[in-house]
Amino acid sequence: MTQTQDLAVGKTGVQKYSGLGFSGQKMVHPPGQLLGLLVGMPGTGKSSFIQSNPEAFIINADGTSTTNPNPQACIWPGVTSQGEPMDVGGSKMVLSWETIKKKKEQLISLSKNNQPRPQTIVLDSLGPAIQLMKDHVTKKAGRENWKELDGRRAWDDVYDGLLRFSLDLRRHGYGFYYVCHLVNAKIPLGDDRYTIRPELTITDSFYKRLFPMFELVAAFESDWVTESKQIQMPGVGGKPGPKRTETIKSQKYYMTINDETLAGITKCRVDLPDRIELPQKAAWSSFEGQYISAQQKKDD
Repeated sequence: MTQTQDLAVGKTGVQKYSGLGFSGQKMVHPPGQLLGLLVGMPGTGKSSFIQSNPEAFIINADGTSTTNPNPQACIWPGVTSQGEPMDVGGSKMVLSWETIKKKKEQLISLSKNNQPRPQTIVLDSLGPAIQLMKDHVTKKAGRENWKELDGRRAWDDVYDGLLRFSLDLRRHGYGFYYVCHLVNAKIPLGDDRYTIRPELTITDSFYKRLFPMFELVAAFESDWVTESKQIQMPGVGGKPGPKRTETIKSQKYYMTINDETLAGITKCRVDLPDRIELPQKAAWSSFEGQYISAQQKKDD
């Protein structure tokens, strides 16, 4: 006797649950919409890189002057000719976490009302932002000194506030990047033996909260290189003369994704090259093009 099996005919899971949300379709973030972290030693081009993004709004927590010779991003606060923080309209200001929160509410309002707004928010950098948040937590607790607070609980409030800041903006459609400095730490290996290893300037406990959420953590490096170029000398009667070799020393900037010395720090969800050279002009658009290309290859 031959057994037969009836196949159930009906809707697939995608069809049955479509009223709950989007199912069975690919959804990706472009580079400007990521939640990411940019790290590097001082002077390696982090700030110059983000300042080359015309769709970025940079919260200048460092209070530093621009490093990009032709900045494209919107930067706040600015810096007066006397080196003081400058608000919109050129008025002097005191940067605090309260003023940063007001700027966040302004950005959220722009999103809610579908008004012209930046694509990417950048907090540059985490070190000064943590200090501003410590002052905010101290004031909120009705104290004058950070040391008067319960240490562990106070640090939790600082970390939660910084984390919530990016998540609130992400919920309203913005991409978000933190910027953080690296330092060379001297790690003991034994008697009179050490190794040098890059470390973040934020605590391990804070980074453990952040790291799982990041779609990209990229490191920045710079090297001095010597190049030889042929210079055409003028000749007699306006004709080309002999060529002369000239040695030029220049600084090159790179974004590093995969490096053994940065294991546990860097990460990326697309297959970018291990090391990307960033041009001094249009560094963001160069990275953006390579990221989108790598994303498309992953989809093929």
